[in-house]
Amino acid sequence: MSGRVRLLALALAALVVGTAAGLLAGLRGPTLGPATTGDPALAADVRASFTSERGFTSLSAARVRDGQVTFAGLGEVDGAPPAPDTPYELGSITKTFTAALLADAVTRGEVRLDDPVATYLPELADTAAGASTLRALATHTAGLPSFPTSSTPTVLVRVVGNENPYAGTVEALLGATRTTEVTDAGTYRYSNLGVALLGHALARAADVPGWPDLVHDRLLQPLGMTRTVVVEQPSQVPAGAAHPHQENGWSAPFWTGPAMAPAGSSTVTTATDLATWARALLDGSAPGASALDPVADIPGGRIGLAWHVYDVEGRTVTWHNGGTGGTRTILALDRERGQAVLLLSSSGRDADTAGLRLAATAPGQPVPAVDGPTVGWAGLLGWNVVGLLLIGTAILRWRAGRGWPLVDGALAAATGLLVLLVHGPWLLVPTAVWVGLTLAVGVLAAAASLRRGGPPTTSRRSLVASLAGTAVVLAVALWTL
Repeated sequence: MSGRVRLLALALAALVVGTAAGLLAGLRGPTLGPATTGDPALAADVRASFTSERGFTSLSAARVRDGQVTFAGLGEVDGAPPAPDTPYELGSITKTFTAALLADAVTRGEVRLDDPVATYLPELADTAAGASTLRALATHTAGLPSFPTSSTPTVLVRVVGNENPYAGTVEALLGATRTTEVTDAGTYRYSNLGVALLGHALARAADVPGWPDLVHDRLLQPLGMTRTVVVEQPSQVPAGAAHPHQENGWSAPFWTGPAMAPAGSSTVTTATDLATWARALLDGSAPGASALDPVADIPGGRIGLAWHVYDVEGRTVTWHNGGTGGTRTILALDRERGQAVLLLSSSGRDADTAGLRLAATAPGQPVPAVDGPTVGWAGLLGWNVVGLLLIGTAILRWRAGRGWPLVDGALAAATGLLVLLVHGPWLLVPTAVWVGLTLAVGVLAAAASLRRGGPPTTSRRSLVASLAGTAVVLAVALWTL
C-alpha cells in the first residue's frame, strides 16, 4: 500500500472516530424542551430571557409583585413540568438564611457583629480563623478560603470523582480550620468556610443543638416554610426532588452534610417556600431582614450581610445565587419596586444574569435576553485532552494491525470516547468543534506514523506501559460515572 493511500485510509478512519465522538457529544447536551405549566406570562418571560435553552433540564420559577406570587415550571422532572412544590437543591442562597439569623441574633442581644467567632467556637481560640469577626464572616472579608486548607486535596478528589465534596462533620470542620491561614483580611474573598463557621457560632450562641435547629425554629417555622429542609445525608432527600445534572447533562449527586450546611451544602427547598422568603424580605416581616442593607463596598457593587447589591439595567438589585454539583439557583429583589424573581434549575448551566434581568424588568416590559452557551476553551483541557490523546494513540496502535497493539488501540479508543462522553463540555462546545479536533489529532498521528516509513514497531516494555496507563485512565473514568 502506498504512503498516499495509507494516509487517506488513516484520515478516513480519523474522520469516522471524530464523527462518532462528535455525535456522542451532541447527544449529551440537555435542552429545556417545550413542557410548561403555571403562569403563561412568567413562563414566557423566563424563556425570553435566554437566547438558547441548551443546558437546562428543568426550571422552577416564581415572581413576587406587590405581594402577589406567580409560578411557572419549564422542562421536565420525572416526565412532567416542575410544580411550585417540586423540591430543588438551594445551594448558597442558604447563606441569606444564616445572615438573617445573624441580624436576628444581634437584635436579641445574643451576639455582636464585631465579636470574634472564637467567642462562640472555643475550638478556634488562639487561631487566625478564630479572630475573624462575625461581621467579616458575613461579608466575606475575613480572608478565609472556601475550604480549610488541609481539606483541599480531599475536596478536589471528590469533585473530580463527581462525588459530594461537602460530606463531613462539624467537629472535623472545626479541627481542620485551626490550621487554616487567613489571607488579605479586610478584602472581599467569597468563603463557604466563613459562613459555615458563622452559622455554627450562632447555634452555639443560641444554645441549640445545631444550625439546622436554629434555622428551623427562628426562620422556617415562623414563616411557614414547611417544605424547606436541611438534608444531612442522601436518604433524607425529599421524594420527587429534581435530580441535579452537570452542565453536559451527566447526573450529579445531591450535596449533603452538616459541616457546611450554614453555607448551603444541604438545603432543599421549593419555589413556594423561596417565594415566601422573598415576600417576607420585601415587606420586612422576615426575621433579620436588615441583613439586606448594604454595609460595605465590594468589587462591582456593595454587600449587606451575605446579600450582594448590584446595579442592573439601571435598577438596584439585591441578590444571591446558589450552585451545587448539578443545580443552579438565584433569588433577586428590586426592593424599591417591590419585586422579586427566583429561578431553581436542575442543571449546571448558569442562570444568574437571566434572574437579575428578570428582577430588574418593569411589568409589561420585554426582558433582555442572555446570550446562549459559547465555546469555553477551559473545557478543552484536562480530561478532554486525555480523551483526544487516547484516540490518537488508538489510531497509531490500530495501524500495527494485529496482536496486542491492536488490543491496546481498541482499549485506548474506547477509553478516550468514554472520557469525552462523561467529561466533555458538550454544553459549551459545538459538535463540529469536537469532530474537527478529533480529526486533527487523528491526521497528526497518521502523519507522524507515516514519516517512519512503515508500520510502527512497539517494544514489549512500551506496549505494557501503554496498556497499563490506558487501564488506569479507564478505571478512573469508570469511577467518575
